Amino acid sequence: MTGKIFEESANIYEDQAKILFDYYKKAAEKIVGEEMEIESRIKETENERDNSLKTKKRAFICMCTLFWTVIGLIIALVYFLKSKKRVEQCEIKIAEFNKAKDSIRRDYKVSKLGVAYVPVATKVPFENKSFTVDHTGTMNDTNFSLSVLHQPKELQKSLNELEEGIKNVPFVESDENAEKIDTSSYSLSMQSVTMHDYMGNIDRQVRNISYLLSDNDTRSVSLPVVPPESDTEKFLNEYATDDTNGKPIVEVFNTDGFGGKLENFAKLSQMKKELEKTSSEDNTIYFKKLMRKLGDSVQLVTNVKMNSTSKIIEYSNSILSKVLKAGYNQYSPSLEAEEIARIREANFNYEDSVESYKPFRLRASSKVKYDLFGESWVAEDGSRTSLPFGMNQVEEEVLMPVINNLMNETRIERLKIYNSIKDQKMSYLNKWNQDVEAAFRDNRKAGQDLITQITNAFAEYNAAYQTYNSYKATQDEMKASGNIENSEVKEGNSADEMVAGFQIQAQNSSNVSQQFQDYMNRLQEDISAKSERFGHIEYYEASLRDSESRNMALSLTNENLQNLDDRRKRLIPVSSYYATYAKIPPAPKVEPTLQGDFTVDTKKVADQKIAEIDGTL
Repeated sequence: MTGKIFEESANIYEDQAKILFDYYKKAAEKIVGEEMEIESRIKETENERDNSLKTKKRAFICMCTLFWTVIGLIIALVYFLKSKKRVEQCEIKIAEFNKAKDSIRRDYKVSKLGVAYVPVATKVPFENKSFTVDHTGTMNDTNFSLSVLHQPKELQKSLNELEEGIKNVPFVESDENAEKIDTSSYSLSMQSVTMHDYMGNIDRQVRNISYLLSDNDTRSVSLPVVPPESDTEKFLNEYATDDTNGKPIVEVFNTDGFGGKLENFAKLSQMKKELEKTSSEDNTIYFKKLMRKLGDSVQLVTNVKMNSTSKIIEYSNSILSKVLKAGYNQYSPSLEAEEIARIREANFNYEDSVESYKPFRLRASSKVKYDLFGESWVAEDGSRTSLPFGMNQVEEEVLMPVINNLMNETRIERLKIYNSIKDQKMSYLNKWNQDVEAAFRDNRKAGQDLITQITNAFAEYNAAYQTYNSYKATQDEMKASGNIENSEVKEGNSADEMVAGFQIQAQNSSNVSQQFQDYMNRLQEDISAKSERFGHIEYYEASLRDSESRNMALSLTNENLQNLDDRRKRLIPVSSYYATYAKIPPAPKVEPTLQGDFTVDTKKVADQKIAEIDGTL
């Protein structure tokens, strides 16, 4: 390739031919143009000369015809002399123009045409490719930098140990080199966790590699690089050449500073090759593969650990559930549905229970046994259940009989105390109800009086308003007509308007009255509920013996189980009673950053970072 100058040319030789052609074309155009211009002036001068000859002839004729008049003769003589002079001048100009035409240059020729090249850019080889450096000063500088590691051998050692650790994943981690990791930034409830050998080794090697990569010196050089695929690059590819074929080279642009920069760049390239000797492939490719492999391994191990930990916790919980149920007698809720429903509806009210209360008791035939393989409870009739009704063995077999015996011994004394409590509460309630009824009666009377006053005030207002309207209408009519006869006050028929107004007022009063009545009813209901609670006399021997059984029966209801919070619902497989009444410690306090870091997918992170490096993201 020889390069070229013109877009339509194929090479430098066509450029030379075009230059010669253009040169001779312009020369010919110049010669023809000068000749045409001179010929045009000659023609104009000849026309001027011919006109002057005609004027000279007319002046001569006038002199011949007017010779007897002195004035006419003088005028004709003047015109004759002027015309003669102009003719002579035109002859002189014509001669000069012809001389100038003969003097036009016509010997144009090219004795020698040469080719010289001007360096505008330099190609610099780099990694089996090359890039172009601009000489013209139109491109901005591009920085090339290389980080030179201080401890390359240590880096290689850490990389080898990391690769070896990634290759072999143990089923169970050892703890010979375990270390505590600070997690206080994630949760105050758990400020540290133990990292065992496998994950600890990966963590240490990654931190060590990060440190060794940052322990470096950066060396850089700036060059005005022509961007690939740019318009300048395309122009150079089409018009320039790197083979001058021995033609002269003219240094137009100053490139004195390029030598040192290119030499420094060559040193950087050489140092990069030296670093690549530590592996069999390019450093960039090697670290990309290592990032991807590390992300895959860490994500895999993390998922396995999370799944195995969850399974261990679930298994431990199932064992704990069975241990907690071991101290209970379990009964079939279907076989004892009637008795469980009775204790569930019990209110332990002395007035209702003193004569009719029956102690809560389940039949031994209703007991169920646990099927270890079926993971369910089996009754004597073969029915199965996953949520049996459990009675604590100590409570059922020891405490309940003791309570029965103690209560029987003191029954007469307790009945006297219950009756005394009942009499006192009845006295208080009667007095309370009388006072409440009196207050309600007074409030209702005051409310009705207030509504009556509002109605009467509205009637008076309406009458006054109608009178005002009549006077106002009469006044307006007198002002409009100016006649005293119109001063009679006319009574307006406002019956319909008054009826409508009273209806609206009656409706408003009714609404206010209804709102007041509703408020009083709500107040009455609240007072009645409090009165009922106050009047309740707990049948102590029944509640002492069977309150826990009643709570257990209430915990089995679907409504109760659905209303439990999420943490308590996890205890339902252990027991609905535990899920409802157990004292649960506060939930661990977790910082928001934990949720984000806990859901990080290291495999996706590695792929994303590699895509950012490749510029495809």
